[in-house]
Amino acid sequence: MRSRSPTLRGDLVSSFISANEMLVNPILGIDILYEASDQGAAFDSQDHYDCRCFPGTRKQYISDITNWVTEPVDPPSSMYWMWGPAGVGKSAIAQTCAEKLKESGHLGAAFFFALKNYDNPLRLFTSIAYQLTTALPDYRTAVDERISKDKSLVEKKMPSQFRSLIVEPFQELGKQAKLVQSKAIFIDGLDECADEDAQTEIIKIIVSSVRERSTPFHWVIFSRAELRIISTFKQDNIASVTHSAELPISREADGEIEVYLRGEFKNIPEQRDFLQLLSSWPTDNDIRMLVGAAAGLFAYPAAVLRHVAYPPDLQFRERLQSVLDTLTHAGKQPLTSSFSQLDALYVRIMQQIPEHNLLYAQFLLSFSVSNWDADARFRVSTRCCMPGISECTFRDICHHLHAVISYEPSFHPFSSIDPRIDLTRPYYDQGQWFHSGHTIINQVWDVHGFLRFYHKSFYDFLRDPTRSGAFCITTSAFIIKLLDHSIQDHHHYASSYAIDGSSMYFLLACSLNLLVIPDLVSAPGIISSSTTRSWPHGTEFVDSYLKSKTFSVLSFNLSGDDPVICHFFEDVPLSIVQRLANVDYRKSLIANSTWRELEGSLIPFVFGIWGTTQSLSHTAFGCIRAESFDGLVPTAFLSVCFKYDYSQSICPHIARLSIDWRK
Repeated sequence: MRSRSPTLRGDLVSSFISANEMLVNPILGIDILYEASDQGAAFDSQDHYDCRCFPGTRKQYISDITNWVTEPVDPPSSMYWMWGPAGVGKSAIAQTCAEKLKESGHLGAAFFFALKNYDNPLRLFTSIAYQLTTALPDYRTAVDERISKDKSLVEKKMPSQFRSLIVEPFQELGKQAKLVQSKAIFIDGLDECADEDAQTEIIKIIVSSVRERSTPFHWVIFSRAELRIISTFKQDNIASVTHSAELPISREADGEIEVYLRGEFKNIPEQRDFLQLLSSWPTDNDIRMLVGAAAGLFAYPAAVLRHVAYPPDLQFRERLQSVLDTLTHAGKQPLTSSFSQLDALYVRIMQQIPEHNLLYAQFLLSFSVSNWDADARFRVSTRCCMPGISECTFRDICHHLHAVISYEPSFHPFSSIDPRIDLTRPYYDQGQWFHSGHTIINQVWDVHGFLRFYHKSFYDFLRDPTRSGAFCITTSAFIIKLLDHSIQDHHHYASSYAIDGSSMYFLLACSLNLLVIPDLVSAPGIISSSTTRSWPHGTEFVDSYLKSKTFSVLSFNLSGDDPVICHFFEDVPLSIVQRLANVDYRKSLIANSTWRELEGSLIPFVFGIWGTTQSLSHTAFGCIRAESFDGLVPTAFLSVCFKYDYSQSICPHIARLSIDWRK
């Protein structure tokens, strides 16, 4: 990895070209709105997992919501809130209702929050606004003009976004006598919005609009029964304009779950040309056992059906029998919660992973649920690089976890779309014109495809030790294993790099006493970046980029700043902490400095707390932001400092400040 010095001439040329491009092809306001929205959160997006209700199920709930939209009662309420626990089918009802209302012309927009995928509250109203522009031509014109005049509208806080992108454009249309038919706007999974304060703010913003009748919409919100959301909807000024409907865990759903199971099980032998089984498999007793195990949760039969139906071979009867055997055994144990049978199924699925791949599977899953990770979906290229998972291991893990996670290969196989890119050379040797914001980088990130969870209940299962036991990925015992493995991986990558201070630019800068970062190049004997990656792509451009980014993230994990590891650091034995003294921190600092130059920032955590970081050639600086001090636990902070000091990974530093403290 080589640091590069920008040239003034290059900047002027780039600015001149950009200015002329804007004159010839001006950026439209609607294009800016598109870029500021999450199209993958729409109900009909290919990124959105298809979870509609099985025909003949949830008919009453679907009818209640669609009739509420199309046949408003008197006095009308313009907000509908459906709430219930995980696994009862809220998203399936939302999906089905959205599709029906789209067909009848009554749907305005639908946004499906998804944890770690589409959970940014600042992209909710921009996404809703963009969807509305595709259905309402006059509104589209009004919004386009507003954003063209003020491009910062999409970057405002939520109340300002709502007012300037939704309320005011419709007020303008009203003044022009361009009336808009009342439509429904769906918001599913409000509890999966990343910011808890934003969840209540969204409700209050919408309620304010409903009370003032400033928009022609019926708002339909689906969420879990989280205390913060419940208490907000119970406030008098909100409850008075809201129709609330609970979707409980109830055995009254047994009949619909049976319809769902029988219908989907019928498809399995039909798809395998095994028609002679249609009348005898599964048995009525099998169905009764599964319905009883579901106990009102639709998430349970959905996971069972995925487990039995895949892979498309003739072993589907054996896979169903393994589930039934688990139920027979579990039936002898007392049920501790409404999720007991679902958890038993998840445990059974995890138990089927071969022992030699189990820890890799846990590593893979842990990188997909880390709190600081905000990737859209889960990019396999980064998830597999850090724990050193090969393609064969990854595919074996996906095979055994197919009932709970979905693997989507990249729809766009990597190819160079820029003739200036030389795929045989590392990314840092492409020339001054190349930077990490180049459009081809998204192709690099997506080269191995994506992972997603079918249902949030599996995410919750993995994080709760009382539910997942030995498979939990948030216990100190697991984090210690992860830390130990990360040290090994870091050494593997560090040993494949060498520090090169022989370049003419570096020597010239040193002679002038200028602070310059040396280069990281392949160590002697390393033929290519592909030879050091667990899942190589085969082109030096892609492999060098992913390798350097992986090394940088591993360095962050071992710096004491990673919030996940920092949280458990008190439990890490000193024997492992001592191994941190052997970590090549100088190469880590060079890597981080290079990425700061490429991307303009580093992961802004300091000892697990939101802060500001700076990396130079010999030193890393971290400063906790004043607003983050409330999250700092002094004893935990001192414990981390002590252990890193003990391992000689850090040392006390007293800055020599030229400040007269008497003033």
